[in-house]
Amino acid sequence: MPLLDELRKYNHSIGSYEKSVITETFDYSVKLSNGLIKLPGELVSDYENSPGTIILDRIKSAASNFIPSNSTIASPSTTTLPPEKLIKRKRRTIILKASIAIAIILIIVIAILLTNRAQQRDEENARINQERLDSANTAHINQKKLDSANAAVEAAKTAVRNRIRLYVTANCTYNYRLIGSITNLKITVNNNTDYTMDAVKVRAAYLKQAGGLYKYEEINFVGILPHTQTTLNAPNSDRGTHVQVGIETISSSQLGL
Repeated sequence: MPLLDELRKYNHSIGSYEKSVITETFDYSVKLSNGLIKLPGELVSDYENSPGTIILDRIKSAASNFIPSNSTIASPSTTTLPPEKLIKRKRRTIILKASIAIAIILIIVIAILLTNRAQQRDEENARINQERLDSANTAHINQKKLDSANAAVEAAKTAVRNRIRLYVTANCTYNYRLIGSITNLKITVNNNTDYTMDAVKVRAAYLKQAGGLYKYEEINFVGILPHTQTTLNAPNSDRGTHVQVGIETISSSQLGL
């Protein structure tokens, strides 16, 4: 065995080669003329294929494995197995290694799948949260617009409500006699707003020729639509030469009146 010549350079006690067997771990147990030496299988293979690439420490380590004949270490014959059992064991070792490799690959694949799934879940959660945030922002903006619009509407209503008698007016037409008599009295209420007047009460004052009040009548108007006018007939009077009308009360749910 050529490797033994190399080992003797570092351990002169190593005797001559007699025989060798492969152990259960696929190493070599070599019987020498003066003892026993165990050589790693990889070292023997590497030395046979490319001796120049082997580092010195591996050679020295193998040379230190020499066991003289007077040692109590068992001889090679006691540590060997039949070739068919070695082959079966080697096959089992190969199968075991392959099974371990497959298991490792499966673990890596599962880990990758779990990582991808977790990443997808995180991305989906981020998308949902962003959509919720966008929706909340949109709702906030819309609410601000609505509040602004409502404020503008309320401001417009307030302006009309504070000057309602400039927008809702009453006038009348009638026939009269100089000696005193009012006939064909018609009262008209004008709604010059954008809101419905639910009820308008008008007071008609029948005045005598001298200017004194003869009597008055109250005329109730209901449901006057925006920018329209409504005319109602008022009672005639057997006295009076002219009539004055004025609005007493105005009700409008849209304006809060």
